[in-house]
Amino acid sequence: MRVPSSELNRSHVRRLMIKVIFLLAIVVLFLSTTTSATVLYTSAQSAEPKYIVENGKITGLCDDIIDGLNKELAKSGISISYKSNELKTDSEIFDSLKSGEIQVFVGFGVNDERYRELKYIFMPLYSIKESVLVRKGESKAVMAKNSVTIGTIRASLSSDDVNQVFKKNTTKEFKNIAEAIEALDAKKIDAIFYPSISVGFYTSKFPEKYEILNIDGKKYYHYIVFNKNVPEKIVHAVEQALRFMFAQRLIDKIISKYKMQSYMLSGDILEFVTIEWPPYEFSQSGKIVGSDVEVIAEVFKKLGYRTLFYIELPSRAIQRMKPEIYDGVFSVWKGDERDNFLLYPDEPISYTKEVMWYVKSNSKNLQDTLNSTNTICGYVNGYAYDDKFWQIKCTKIPLESDEVGFNLLRAGRINTFATAYETGKFVAKELGMLNEVSFAYISEQKRPQYLTFANNVYDSYLARIFSQELTKFKMTDEYMKILSKYGIER
Repeated sequence: MRVPSSELNRSHVRRLMIKVIFLLAIVVLFLSTTTSATVLYTSAQSAEPKYIVENGKITGLCDDIIDGLNKELAKSGISISYKSNELKTDSEIFDSLKSGEIQVFVGFGVNDERYRELKYIFMPLYSIKESVLVRKGESKAVMAKNSVTIGTIRASLSSDDVNQVFKKNTTKEFKNIAEAIEALDAKKIDAIFYPSISVGFYTSKFPEKYEILNIDGKKYYHYIVFNKNVPEKIVHAVEQALRFMFAQRLIDKIISKYKMQSYMLSGDILEFVTIEWPPYEFSQSGKIVGSDVEVIAEVFKKLGYRTLFYIELPSRAIQRMKPEIYDGVFSVWKGDERDNFLLYPDEPISYTKEVMWYVKSNSKNLQDTLNSTNTICGYVNGYAYDDKFWQIKCTKIPLESDEVGFNLLRAGRINTFATAYETGKFVAKELGMLNEVSFAYISEQKRPQYLTFANNVYDSYLARIFSQELTKFKMTDEYMKILSKYGIER
């Protein structure tokens, strides 16, 4: 049977219309997906190597971080995009974030004002230190000057601390680091006080022109920061993207790409200072080990951080926290002076008891001996001893370490030596004199020992999350194995 051509035409039209409707549906779906994507606008900062403009295109260390974030954020329909290619100052970026002109910035420091006005991800991007850039070969001359002319950058956080490094100085403020470099080259200033990320960049790029003063600079961090109206869901997505980058060691790779390893650390690395205080923390075969060291490392590992440890003399370790050179110090007893610049978590890392060690052959009438000024009692300088120790009437002499104390005790140079029970037991055993000595309690009460933190916004956050995770960790078999490994009695 022959089908009329008119019906064939109608059938063809129907099929064509179905195809058109199907294609339109795809286009509508594509457009709705595209328009529902969230774009967070940002700016680039006038601070090399964080942001660099080359041939009209933004590059730099923080730009590489943005690229890495965008690769992960694409899965959530989020992207970070530049509002313009113009480099902005710190104050301009702050104002743009507050007003909502931009919604996010990658690489911002924190102070009280910024913390009030903006929203932070408290997993930092990287850590840096305050540094001083001078002309090549002029470090000694600058340090010897009665008054130094220092270049600072307007609205930068580091400019607030210049007086802590140079007691006598004249400061000249510049709009950005490039202007300050011009003034340094023209010998209008003696030095530039600015974060190590930029100071290190210029030193690496022009080693024949610049060098960095050897100072202990304050450590601080740069973060991803948002306008306060950005939804928490978006902030959380960006934080998860950042944590993915840390897990893949991508921030380390970016830092290495710019040859900045000597001047900054990935933001998931924390630095803690301690002393020789076995079995809690001590040096062994070139490594820093001990029960408290392992506990700290494991707790922060569970929180997504890596840890580095350093050992200083007891008289120096806690003092290094005043200028905030490290993130924290351990294992610390509470003391009135320390409370002014240290933050204590709620949960102690460990406990100890203070005892007075003595040679067994000299044990007669110990109590009478201790209350005589003719008796010499050694103690370690820098330890915060119990008040009961200071009430004992013996003549007290400060010593540099527990090893020195036990060696003087063995030699008969001192009559008693005060230290923690576990520490004394460990050191005496290491020196082969555990059977020669005994002890009496200075106080029967257990004293808590803490990992304490620098007194700033970020470290108060660290203190809180560490305390919470430590409390949970103490309930595990893993924790008990660490104590057993170092022979610590509960």
